[in-house]
Amino acid sequence: MSTAQEHDTLLSDGLLTPQDVAVYRQLLERSPDADEAAERLGIPPERCAESIDRLTARRLLSPDGPYCHEALSPGLAALALTASAHVQVHELMRRIDSTRRELGPLGALYEGHLRRELEGTGTELLTDGEAVRHRLAELSAQVRHSVLTVHPTLGSPETLRAARELDRDLLARGVRYRTVLPHTARRQREALQHMKLLAGHGARVRTAAVVPGRLILLDEDTAVVPTGTGGAAVLRDPTVVTFLTVIFDHIWEHARPVEPGGSGGEDNEVFEDVEVAILRHLARGRSDDFIARKLGISTRTMRRYLAALCEKLDVETRFQLGMAAERLGLLEEPGEADRDG
Repeated sequence: MSTAQEHDTLLSDGLLTPQDVAVYRQLLERSPDADEAAERLGIPPERCAESIDRLTARRLLSPDGPYCHEALSPGLAALALTASAHVQVHELMRRIDSTRRELGPLGALYEGHLRRELEGTGTELLTDGEAVRHRLAELSAQVRHSVLTVHPTLGSPETLRAARELDRDLLARGVRYRTVLPHTARRQREALQHMKLLAGHGARVRTAAVVPGRLILLDEDTAVVPTGTGGAAVLRDPTVVTFLTVIFDHIWEHARPVEPGGSGGEDNEVFEDVEVAILRHLARGRSDDFIARKLGISTRTMRRYLAALCEKLDVETRFQLGMAAERLGLLEEPGEADRDG
């Protein structure tokens, strides 16, 4: 039997038992006589013989005359039992090394190809507001088919005027333009005027109670998103852009249109949406500052909404407001009532 087969047989036989170790110790330190070892240990001779068989199989004992066994070195026994395994390991390491040396040079070829494949789908980082504005102007000039934007807040009147110049140029070139802003923009004079002017030039403008973040999609192959450090990232990976387009479509479907000749600021249904959004945020324990940021309004304006809600629902505290909203079913997300039914 080869040493590899011996090793496998030993593994199937299990580990040495405390009795095996005790028998080995007796034969090593006291006497090589098996019967004497059994007597000293107080075990039947047949059980002692079983231990001797296991120790002999592991090359820890060698027969030395009738009923006598010589204890051998465990280190030499381990070396003898694993000799063929060491040879196999050495052969496997040689094959591994040979395979790596054979295929290694192809790695650089593959990585270079991968980089070239990704060149048109990478991420371009813009570090500050000025770089973002400059790059957006360049990208706008290259747009051919469509622009989709989501803006949780609008800038200063000067910023709005500059943006309108870019937007007017896009619309004049026949670019399809859709944008979503927060409902609260309808009560900001400059913002409302901006939305009406865009709609008047042919853009489709809508507002939503909650606008989760800023997003710009150009020609359905480029996305611009904020980085959170005052800059932005220009994304071209098709999977990412497609996913962001799905998000835009979801926001668009739940938004309300702004008409060029409409009053905008007098749409009661729109502002009921804002109030419901505030109530849902309050129910989740969000702070006034958090809610104001999400709705694109100042904290002071948010608190005016809060006071109006308390008056409308005839309550005095935020807790009572939440209870009243729950009682009236105002905290249900869209579609929840249908699902419950």
